[in-house]
Amino acid sequence: MTGLPPVPGTRRAAVQRARTVLVAGVSGGTGTTTVAALLVDAAGARRGAVVQASDHSGGELASRLPRLDPATTRDAVHDAGAHVLPAAHLAAAPENALVVVGRASDEGAADAVAALDTAATADPSLPARTVVVLVDRTARGTAPDLGTLRARGVGAVVVLRRDPALGRPGRIDPGRLARATVEAAGAVLTALRW
Repeated sequence: MTGLPPVPGTRRAAVQRARTVLVAGVSGGTGTTTVAALLVDAAGARRGAVVQASDHSGGELASRLPRLDPATTRDAVHDAGAHVLPAAHLAAAPENALVVVGRASDEGAADAVAALDTAATADPSLPARTVVVLVDRTARGTAPDLGTLRARGVGAVVVLRRDPALGRPGRIDPGRLARATVEAAGAVLTALRW
């Protein structure tokens, strides 16, 4: 037994109701896996369910998840790594969404704009359903120029500030997360209407 709820109606109808959030980085090492793990945990807590988590080519998502429990919903978060275009093609289905992860700097914002342009080749309406997460690893915090991103019509931009609990290797301990981190994950879920 998988622990998933029974499928009402046809399998095709069930797949259409399932929602996948694809998390893709503008390059390797931007924090895509950490953002995906935060979203899996926060979505599960918000929805009272265990959201499916999947990873591109055997990445590190499982090692970052706060806990490994069987999924109780068909909704999923997929860590697509630094593969924006394939993620955009999968996110083009109207029930799905894309989260683009970049560095919290002017260059990172420019990289995110380029990623949005790439995503728009898969579906011109996709940027409006995309949330950009800019990861700030600096001790003092940065203030990237978000004007170009907003001008592209992105669904939302969230800056994930430095959090020592995220800098540790291995599993994320939700009890150690800074309030700003919890609020940022919640803001992403709200922007995704999740």
